[in-house]
Order: sequence, then C-alpha cells, then structure tokens
Amino acid sequence: MKKGIIKTLAFGAIITLAFTACNDQWNEHYQEKTELNSSETLWDVIASRGELSEFASMLQRTGYKELLQQNRYYTVWAPKNGFGYTEDNDSLLQVEFVENHIADYRYNASGVLNENQVRMINNKYIFFDGAGNDYTFKGKKLVSKNIPAKNGVLHIIDGYANFTANIWEQLAKVDSLSEINSFLKSYNINYFDEASSVQGPIVNGQITYLDSVVVLQNEWFNHIGYLAREDSSYYMIAPTNRAWREMYQKALTYFIYPSTKFGGDSLQRINAASAMCRHLVFSRAANGLKVIDDPRTKDSLSSNWYQTRHSSFPNKVTFRGDEYKNLFNNLVEMDELSNGKLYVTDTYNFDPIKCWHDTIKIEGEDMVNIEVTENNTLRDVKSIPRDSVSIYRHISKGSYGEYYPKNASGNAKLTVTINKVLSAPYLVKCVFIPPTILDKTAVFQQNLMNIQLKYVDEAGKVKTLNMKTPYQWYDEKEKAYNSNFADSCYNKPDTVIFLPQADEARSFFRFPTNEYDLSSSEIAQTQLVIQSNMSSKDKAHDRHIRIDCIILEPIDEETFVDPLNQGEGE
Repeated sequence: MKKGIIKTLAFGAIITLAFTACNDQWNEHYQEKTELNSSETLWDVIASRGELSEFASMLQRTGYKELLQQNRYYTVWAPKNGFGYTEDNDSLLQVEFVENHIADYRYNASGVLNENQVRMINNKYIFFDGAGNDYTFKGKKLVSKNIPAKNGVLHIIDGYANFTANIWEQLAKVDSLSEINSFLKSYNINYFDEASSVQGPIVNGQITYLDSVVVLQNEWFNHIGYLAREDSSYYMIAPTNRAWREMYQKALTYFIYPSTKFGGDSLQRINAASAMCRHLVFSRAANGLKVIDDPRTKDSLSSNWYQTRHSSFPNKVTFRGDEYKNLFNNLVEMDELSNGKLYVTDTYNFDPIKCWHDTIKIEGEDMVNIEVTENNTLRDVKSIPRDSVSIYRHISKGSYGEYYPKNASGNAKLTVTINKVLSAPYLVKCVFIPPTILDKTAVFQQNLMNIQLKYVDEAGKVKTLNMKTPYQWYDEKEKAYNSNFADSCYNKPDTVIFLPQADEARSFFRFPTNEYDLSSSEIAQTQLVIQSNMSSKDKAHDRHIRIDCIILEPIDEETFVDPLNQGEGE
C-alpha cells in the first residue's frame, strides 16, 4: 500500500526488507486498544454481518482482510449490500473505493458533528457530520453506528462515498488529456518510506512490513505545484491532445540541436514539451482567491511556475487583459476536484514558447560574460551617481562598461558570450553610452566598429556573420532608423540594432540551433565580437566603446513589423 499520494502494494502481501525497527511512537499508536470491550477484530465483525458481504468481498480482493485483523486502530464506514459499485481494476478498487471508507483512529458518531472532515487512508478528506440519530458520511446516512471491535469502530452506511479525484489523478481519467498526462507522469519516481511503514514480524531474520508506504516523487511538483496533495488548492488549464499536438509541432522548432549533439532529438522533444507545461497551473493562495471564487471573473492570474522550489523567487508569468480572458477559451469541460479545478481546453490560448523565448540581456559591466580579447584593451566600470536622477533612470543598473585601447592609436576589442539562445529569431541590440553622459564638456566623436556574430549551425559548425556597423541608430521613440548619429545619442543612451549583412531584407537574425541542456563548452560558442576599426593615424573618431547592455530581443515573425521594410514583411 502507498500512503499519502500513491498506493501500489496490497496489504495482504508481506514485504521482507532488512530495515531498522519502528520507533516508539508507531508502537504506541498501533498498540491494541482494549477500551472498546470487544474480542473481535474489525474484519471479524464485518465478515459476520450478511448485509456487508459485498464490502467484505472487496476487502478480501484488495488484501484488507489481513490488515483489519491487525492491532492497528481504524474506523470503517462500510456500505451495506446493494450499493452498486463495480471496478475491474484491483488497484483502483483499493484506492478509490476501499480506502475511501477507512480512516486511521477512532471516529464515533456522537454529539454534534458540524463540517467535521475526516482524513481517509487514501488521504481524501470526507465530511462526517450529524447529531442524535442522524449522521451522514459524505452525505450517506448511517444505518448503524459505533459498532465496537478490538481494533477500531464500525459504522454501516446506506450507499457508498463517491471518490473525488485530485488534479493529478484526474489527468489520467480524462481520455483527451493522455498526451500531457503521459509527459508529466513520465517523471514519476516511487520510493519506500521506511519511517512511515508499519513493521510486522521478523521472518527468517529479516523485518517484514504489514503496511508498506510507497511515496511518489515527481520533479514537476517542484516546478508547477504539488498537484497530488489534498491539502493544496490549484487551478489548472489542461490542453486536449488536439491542442497539445498542434502546439508541440511549433515548440519543436525552438529547440533544434546541431546534428553533432548526442541525444539532440530527445532533448528537443523534452524541452519542447516542458515549455508547454510551465504556465498551466495557478495557485489559489498565491493569487488571493477563495475556494468559491471563479478565476474567470478576476482581472489577472499569475502562474505557479518555479525554476526550482529553492529559488529565491518564482519565474511566474502574469496574464492580464485580453491575454488573461482568453486563457479559458474553447473550454471542453470543467471538473471540481478535491484540490482545485481542472479546465480542459481544446486550444492553447497563449503561446507557451514566449515564456522561454525571452529577452537575453548582458550588462556592459559584466566581468563574466564579456571578455577583453586583446592585451591592449582596458576596461572600466562607470557608475552613475544616484542623485543624477534624470540620467540614472536611463542606465541599466546604474552603471556601464567602458572599453578602450591601452595606447592612443590602438583599437579596443571585446567578446560577449551569449547564453541560452533558442533556435528562434532575435533582434541583436546594443545600448551605447555617449561620452557626454558624465562629462557635458566632452568632445563627441563617432566610433567606427566591426561587429561579428558567431553562432552554431545545424551541422555543429561555428559560423561568423558580419553585422552592419552602427551608422544607423534605431530610435526607440520613433520606432525607426535614424542616420544622424550625433543628434540621436548625444545626451542620452541610445539603442542600435546590429543588422545582419547576409540578409538585407530584415533586421532580425534567426539562430539555427538552441543552447538548452548543453555543456559549458558547447554554450560558450554563441558570441558577439565588437571591435573598433580605425587606423593608427585616425584622430577624428572616438576609440572608447561605452556599453550599457547587450540585448537579444525575441520577436514573433508572424506579427513583427520590421522598420527596415516599413512593415511590408519578408
């Protein structure tokens, strides 16, 4: 038997494992209870009653006959004959029926019980309420109550308690969710929990276990939430197989690996599917919602994604406006479950890849990802005084990197390593700082540069792409290119898009391969090389390169309006 999340071992089977003895607390809890004044076990009492023969048959079939003869203390709500439940699968019969009618400890039908929840041994919580001669168990009337046994108490109910699945269980019950269910459940790991298991007799010198607890672990619980727990509460939007397969084909294109990467095809499939699962779960508590609340009536909803549960902050995505309202479009069904609600939709109502195809930013003062590749190139980190509010707020993190040659006639060169690119389109941007940002008396001069982008192609070869030098500066405010360098960035930082010379028709570059799950040596191959390009006699240009940050901005080719062709498309 598994207690807590998943149950896989029948109680009738005695497992021989060489583990240490149970602690005193277990012995105290499971010792024989004599205060009920009965010499019969719960099994004896159930087996002796003809109106419980159908339930007794199910106890035998699932191994609970043996368990209910032990000195462990239980309360059983036994449905009388004619309850009409059938199940061919023994495992489901055990978890969803038998264990749904048995609880640890003693629960008498006495006094006033109002909204009294009992935790069953399958970890479901069921209401046991009533007063006087009118008690119910999940709405089913008790026809006999408080029947004593030496290891517990028995109640007989009219009908049976319906099993209510949690979100994790429901994924397996909806046929149209087999794709996402199979992917998430492929991460299941079961382990034997010795501390929570109940020891039996020593057999051939080895400890046996009457109740072997097998606990489920799944790394997705650490990312999207513990969907198998009964004490949590979530909303989940689950795409049908149709929606999954359609989005999966698109997701695959973002995770293309070079042909030289061992296992690249498997990594591509795993990362594509993982991207599709990240932002489908929403915590009620984290979104400030009550159990009775309908999330579709709110203004926004934040996903429950964590890179790891031990990270300092979650990597959430907050859906607002139309994007939020569209989350529940094409709703096929909505299931009220024991730990939340499951919304099954026949389309992906947001683009999950956008949550991975994110902005990549390298600060100009970054000492790790920016390497000075020439011995004669020096670097300074310049900080903007916080009291210079008008300037400080325009500079990323309030500082920038300044690169310059050691001698007056040299050329500075730096190499920027770019990590975690996808096989997707990006605008390659650089935010440059003018010399006048800190010194208004400085002489403003242009800097002539060579820009190269190094990347890995599908054959695993490192390629070099020459980028256009920034004679045309991109005006973020006007959303257009400005050929007047001095007017554009004389008094403030300005952004330039490095234009790929190999493609005159567009300003973005599509990387042919991605870098997820690669080794450190493999991910260091995507680089941007920036080098001044002036003769030793050139006195008319500035030899300092001042960089606030390098930005790779993701774009959607279907909706992107390229300023190079005035929105005419490719």
